[in-house]
Amino acid sequence: MPHDWVRKLGSHTRKIISNLGGYLKAQFILILTSFIIVLIGLSILKFIGFNIKYPLLAAIGIGFVDALPILGSGTAMIPWAVISAINGDIKLAIGILILFAIIIIVRQFLEPKIVSKHIGIHPIFTLIAMYTGYRFTGVIGIIIGPIILIILKNIFATMIDKGVAKTLFDRR
Repeated sequence: MPHDWVRKLGSHTRKIISNLGGYLKAQFILILTSFIIVLIGLSILKFIGFNIKYPLLAAIGIGFVDALPILGSGTAMIPWAVISAINGDIKLAIGILILFAIIIIVRQFLEPKIVSKHIGIHPIFTLIAMYTGYRFTGVIGIIIGPIILIILKNIFATMIDKGVAKTLFDRR
């Protein structure tokens, strides 16, 4: 391969790695936000008198599950609400479901904005990438869609800025 192509490939690879790092940082911020919301919500529920013994431990567990791409916080909170309802603690079940709804709403508003800020892509394109990824591969596509968008953005950014033919055949 010509030296210019190797140099450009290295430049694109560094940009992609940097953007993927930004994407992971954005995901960490979202998980931390969910953890804080759960911790505050469970602490309030405990303070009110609900049967929650260890809100910090529960928030850590829910935050860990929220970090897993396919599962999310609902994997822990929905069964907890169902089991509480079956055991007769309807108020706790409703409280957990309300807390889960708050987490979903906050993440729906924050996720496109935070992800787009850290990867340098407009929020609408991030949303489109998340939706497209979801439509093609399901829930895991919400993570894969923006990653593919990052890669495509970095590959085509130079070509679009300078012109496709000039970028491919420039011998500088």
